[in-house]
Amino acid sequence: MWLVQSLFLSRFSTTVINPPAEDLAESQTTAPIYCFPITMEVSLVVCILAALLATGACLRCEVCDEPGTSCSGDLQTCDVGQDTCGIAWTDSTWVGSKTQTVIKKCVSSDLCKASPFSANFGDAMTRTSFKCCMGNACRTTNITVPPADPKPNGRRCRGCYAMNADHCNEQTINCTGSETQCIDATATITIGGHEKQTVMKGCASKSICIMAQVASQMFTDISVDLTEVECTEAS
Repeated sequence: MWLVQSLFLSRFSTTVINPPAEDLAESQTTAPIYCFPITMEVSLVVCILAALLATGACLRCEVCDEPGTSCSGDLQTCDVGQDTCGIAWTDSTWVGSKTQTVIKKCVSSDLCKASPFSANFGDAMTRTSFKCCMGNACRTTNITVPPADPKPNGRRCRGCYAMNADHCNEQTINCTGSETQCIDATATITIGGHEKQTVMKGCASKSICIMAQVASQMFTDISVDLTEVECTEAS
């Protein structure tokens, strides 16, 4: 957008227009649109292109990260490559401690394909739902995690979970519900500048294996570097 403006502003007189406010989505802001006299051999196509660039360049999303089932925050302008807003709700149990967390932020639309997923590591388990939304609509979008399905599905995996370690003591665990995959993952989690090596093995739904490489972008104050993820069919 700015390249188009600078190239032509240096040579021609201009007229500044803006698209009608009612044509803008809530997540978009107006930007000056420069049109040039046809007598100066500047095509109307340039004006149309500039208008399209202006109305699509300023996606803003509500950003927050709080325990519980809802959160609210300010609208923030998204970075390049983050083309939609996302909400994730995670219900987890880590060594007997149950937590629920809601995260809202700018994300890549790759995450919109994510279906609810679950994983069981023996001493830890987690269930997550994800939904895409746009702009102010995210303030009223509801999201829930499907109830846990405790019924064994006949499959088994070796499972364990450990932080500050590069291995864990495996045990055989029974997979439940939609958990048809065995997952073996290691990650470096950085919290407040401190790195923690984490090992996670157990039963997982197929969707978590598909989305493992992009799911880390849903964290805000926590950096998650998945160093290894392997999924195999549970037996």
